[in-house]
Amino acid sequence: MRTSAALVAALVLAPVALAEEPGESASPVPSPRGQIAASKSMTPAQKAATLEGTLDKETDRRIELDTRVVALTEENSRLSSAQDALTRDKASVAGELARTRDALARAQRDFESLRGEYTRIARIVGLSLALIAPLALLIFALLGWLLLITRKLALRVHDVPTLAKIHEHQTDVARLHDQINAEKSHNAVLRERLANLGIVD
Repeated sequence: MRTSAALVAALVLAPVALAEEPGESASPVPSPRGQIAASKSMTPAQKAATLEGTLDKETDRRIELDTRVVALTEENSRLSSAQDALTRDKASVAGELARTRDALARAQRDFESLRGEYTRIARIVGLSLALIAPLALLIFALLGWLLLITRKLALRVHDVPTLAKIHEHQTDVARLHDQINAEKSHNAVLRERLANLGIVD
């Protein structure tokens, strides 16, 4: 009695399992009366073969599901590793972004400081131009006056005898003195000779 009930239940479940197989088109589920009628018309060997076919299909389906579970587990592990890597990359990028923001803030502060210094220098230069222009004119006037004085001094220097000319004049004067002394000596000799001859001035 129990064996007949198990066979009837297997026959009832077998068409449902066959209808749920992936890749097969869904067929309408027969009514319990039709299944009972079909089971009554089957021999025990046919029932056993049907049960074995159903068991094999369920085993294959279980193996396929286990394979899919393993593949999904591996995919989940890979995705978890990729997520961890992305999390680390995100943290690294966040740190780099923070450092870049700090550098940008420092550069902005330096730029503001330089702009303040430039504004202050520009104000000082603008105020100094009013003094620099008259001073420049005065300096140019002094340079012109110095050039004029230098030119006059150069003309005077050209008019004054040079040392070479002074030495030349001194040499001429010394030569004239020598000639005068020679003439005096010659005159003295002539006078002495005239005196010896008895000629007196």
